[in-house]
Amino acid sequence: MGSIARAHGLKGEVVVDVWSDAPERFAPGQTVTARLVGGGERAMTVQATRPFGERLLITFEGVGTRTEAEALRGADLTIPRGDAAQLPEGTHYRFELLGLRVVTRGGSELGTIADIFATGSNDVIVVRGPRGETLLPSLASVVLSVDLERGEMVVEVPPGLNE
Repeated sequence: MGSIARAHGLKGEVVVDVWSDAPERFAPGQTVTARLVGGGERAMTVQATRPFGERLLITFEGVGTRTEAEALRGADLTIPRGDAAQLPEGTHYRFELLGLRVVTRGGSELGTIADIFATGSNDVIVVRGPRGETLLPSLASVVLSVDLERGEMVVEVPPGLNE
């Protein structure tokens, strides 16, 4: 649903990059799971939320200092899969794509999806593999197919990208 970017202020507030189209997920009283960067998970209950540009500022119960908030930096905020809304055909949640093997139309393996981030115009897929890191725009002309059962994404690498 989102990711904790950093601490904000001195009283435990965090800046959250929101991926969810359901703003009620971050309403006070809602519980989310924080998947921590160092491993492990932590149930978090939202105490307060306020807008912060394209992001949200969130205070979680039990997080009252900047040090406690900094410990959450980089954590992905999730909900159980069964609580997620059904997406339209051909669209996928970020968590479903992370870790997928990426191959070209011709069958060359590029690596696996390590991250996905938003830009002003489209998302960018970060693929890490034997040739290093490749950044692919998430466009219909580039992402040809996604097969979650096979754990695979087939892409057409734009001309000049791998040079």
